[in-house]
Amino acid sequence: MTNTAQPQVAEIVTFRLNEGVSDAAYLELNQSSHEYLSGASGFVSRRLSKGPDGSWTDYTVWQHMDAAEAAQAGFMAQDFAPAMVGAIDGATLRMEHQ
Repeated sequence: MTNTAQPQVAEIVTFRLNEGVSDAAYLELNQSSHEYLSGASGFVSRRLSKGPDGSWTDYTVWQHMDAAEAAQAGFMAQDFAPAMVGAIDGATLRMEHQ
């Protein structure tokens, strides 16, 4: 049952990989990210997909916005973060919360 007083929050991130970064290399980097996020307080679920145009969507559901913001705040302090961020074309990165 969904808590109507404080609905869940979807964090939707779309991006493309940098030239020369293979899907396999990115998916390997993504393992550490998934371990971090799935262990964070308020985590509900996460899906990663790639469209036919080469764009990726990372869809993470949190119990509430505070949980999403706390995970985001700690993300860059993780050892894996620089390599993961370096694989993504920053000009194509879009993040929204719904």
